[in-house]
Amino acid sequence: MKILHLIPSLNKGGAERICLDICIELQNQGHEVLLVTLREDNKYAFLTTQLNKKVVSTQINLSLLRKNKVDVQQLQAIIDEQQPAVIHVHLFEACINLAFCKLPSSTRIVVHFHDNMVQLKKWEWSKCFKKSTLTNFYERWLVLKSWGKNTQLIAISNDTLSFVQQHLKHFSSIKLLNAINLKRFQPNFQPNYENSIVMIGSFVAKKGQELAIRTISELKQRNCNVHLYLLGDGEMKTQLVSLAQLLNVEDLIHFEGLVDQPEKYLQKSKIYFHTASYEPFGLVLLEAMACGLPVICTDGKGNRDLIKDGVNGFILFERDAKLLADKIQFLLDNDEKRIEMGKNAHHFAQQFGMEEYVKKLLKVYQ
Repeated sequence: MKILHLIPSLNKGGAERICLDICIELQNQGHEVLLVTLREDNKYAFLTTQLNKKVVSTQINLSLLRKNKVDVQQLQAIIDEQQPAVIHVHLFEACINLAFCKLPSSTRIVVHFHDNMVQLKKWEWSKCFKKSTLTNFYERWLVLKSWGKNTQLIAISNDTLSFVQQHLKHFSSIKLLNAINLKRFQPNFQPNYENSIVMIGSFVAKKGQELAIRTISELKQRNCNVHLYLLGDGEMKTQLVSLAQLLNVEDLIHFEGLVDQPEKYLQKSKIYFHTASYEPFGLVLLEAMACGLPVICTDGKGNRDLIKDGVNGFILFERDAKLLADKIQFLLDNDEKRIEMGKNAHHFAQQFGMEEYVKKLLKVYQ
């Protein structure tokens, strides 16, 4: 089967990571896969060497009052040349670009909802005077008129499925939880004597690293020194470094930057810590659990599908550093319980292998 995956770029992120893993596994299963990005950015060069990948230059300048300026010729040329059976799109920018292309009548569009795309919300009269509401509705109209009966929507959690069914009920939708490469993420059951925990994510407000640092400060005040390894980068790094210094925990907070092999950090840690205020799914939670780590996290809605409270981790519905510290301290003080929950987490993650995921995805394609 000829399959085209379209994604804006290959910056570090969950959407980009699963897109790549899907492409690689589809190729491993004998399908002809083409990965198309709209920009050169590629933080996954170590993975894309084995893929047929192309970068196209497009221009989408929309206006409510003037004529739109649109140039998707390079993308259109690739579609015309490949004649894909399926075009699998990731993130809204890819959707709006594809909306201006002419597709073969037999081509199936699969839209991957990695989060609740605000541009696709229904019209809200209470917010009709906001410019963003008008802009989003116009973009929604352009995208939806390009979708037909041959369009399938994929939601990655109960939360995203609820969004899709509320705002796009006229289109076929299914829930298909994300997956990971289980061969990469394996547990290391060798003793680890350092109280190290790890957190992975971009340094942006919704990921909640500030709360994580405050939790480490709370633990230090209890004479429970825990080393937190932060994997990622972003606009809030300077602010986070300053906070660690202000709270006098800079020796306990380790900023590791963007890493290609997060599994090495996971395998050396005792707990996976995640304080995002919104998490459409939580791919990194699965990776941590596959490595045998219990997860302590705040409620991000999408991660409710993964965390069985008290079984493979703890999920807190209050964003409170003291309550989070209680859970971390409990697991560090109770090795037997921590190891038990880690084994439960590892067992739970085994149902999310990429090979089985792609088999389910192929049924969606067909």
